[in-house]
Amino acid sequence: MPTVPASRPLDPGLMRLASVLMVGGFASLLNTTIVGVSLDAVADDFGARAARMHWVASGYLLALAAVVPTMAWLVHRLGVRAVWRAGLALFVVSSVLCGTAWSVPSLVVFRVAQGLGGGLILPALQTILATAAGPDRLGRIMALVAVPGQLAPLLGPVLGGLLVDGPGWRWVFWVSVPIGVAGLVLSWNRIPDAGSSPSAPVPLDVRGLLLLSPGLALLLYGGSGLADPAGHGIVAAWVAAVVGGCLLIAYPVHAARRRNPLVNLDLFRDRGFAAASTLMALAGASIFGPMVLLPLFLQQVRGASGLETGLALAPLAVGTMVALPVAGRLTDRMGPRPLLLTGTVVAAVGTVPFAVTPEAGPGLLVVALLVRGLGLGLATVPVTAAAYRRLPPGLIPHGTTALSVVQRVGGAFGTTALLTVAQHDVANGASAAGAYGTAFALTVALSVLALLPAALVPPRRTDD
Repeated sequence: MPTVPASRPLDPGLMRLASVLMVGGFASLLNTTIVGVSLDAVADDFGARAARMHWVASGYLLALAAVVPTMAWLVHRLGVRAVWRAGLALFVVSSVLCGTAWSVPSLVVFRVAQGLGGGLILPALQTILATAAGPDRLGRIMALVAVPGQLAPLLGPVLGGLLVDGPGWRWVFWVSVPIGVAGLVLSWNRIPDAGSSPSAPVPLDVRGLLLLSPGLALLLYGGSGLADPAGHGIVAAWVAAVVGGCLLIAYPVHAARRRNPLVNLDLFRDRGFAAASTLMALAGASIFGPMVLLPLFLQQVRGASGLETGLALAPLAVGTMVALPVAGRLTDRMGPRPLLLTGTVVAAVGTVPFAVTPEAGPGLLVVALLVRGLGLGLATVPVTAAAYRRLPPGLIPHGTTALSVVQRVGGAFGTTALLTVAQHDVANGASAAGAYGTAFALTVALSVLALLPAALVPPRRTDD
């Protein structure tokens, strides 16, 4: 690999491109955090059983997981600019339809369409920016676009609660529509052709698609079922998780025999990409798992309401937003490895109080969430930069697909493992506080485990 050149400034054109993409990306990110608070109101409005409502959330996640493996193929066929616009347009239209749903089944169908659009938006955004920025500006530009993303978990639950208590649950879906439309309008002449035009047609890897998409969907479905505190459908969840895992394990055998597989596994022969991908999987486990665990902990152990839970998690988002700009500048200046090691340790330290003293006073937990957010902010940008830094432009779409798959597998594993541990302890007579403390201890262990691949990420200016 060639030596990385000296860092270039973020020129106005790149900043405008990032700003436009952030608008569309924020619509998708806000949706992932705002919908959860509306499910009780939807169930009451339609007279549905609460147990059916998980499909409103699960349908979105399953569709999102199913479409991600097609990202590289779609980019080669249509161009990344067209993929981004199509994903955002589908997301906007389906958001309108979600708000007009007349029953739970119709809402689930529209949420599946929304997931198909949302699954294309963020991978396409990363592909466009990684191509436009180049390796020497990746850290700063990824930090820039990540800051609005941290507003979503901060604003989503609070805004959702206000909308549900005010104009009604339908506005939880409609609020994303003007944001998405603005993203489409602003992008019309601002996304460049360079690096985004379609290339020679590549045949679709149908067998690979039948392994990866159902595999990811079943694994996420199993993870969400195992995460149900009431334990409904636990057998089906385990079956889905096992079958999904087997399909994903079978994919490398298939890919090794195919010339143009859906996800190019040759990428993992590069030490930097392989180490960053391993980190991405562990980050998915230690970040997405606690995203589910923390709200349940605050509600079941601390007795917080939905709105209080959203406000209590604010220090986590604040810490992340504070760290992101610093992480972006230092990643481009020093390379990703020092930031990865530092951020991983800081995130682990911020999780320790939840494992050791889960019933501590609110002051300690606020500080712990702030510290954890700082650690996540320091680690998030360099892990993305480390993965993209050594990829040639032509392989960036394949890299985006591979990283998205790895991250979702890690997230499903983390969510399943952490909540299974908590449920197991409760079933064996442990207190809720003790059970969640054990699960948070596992989160700390996953963070410590991440130090090994972090240490294997190559320094910035070597060709290894």
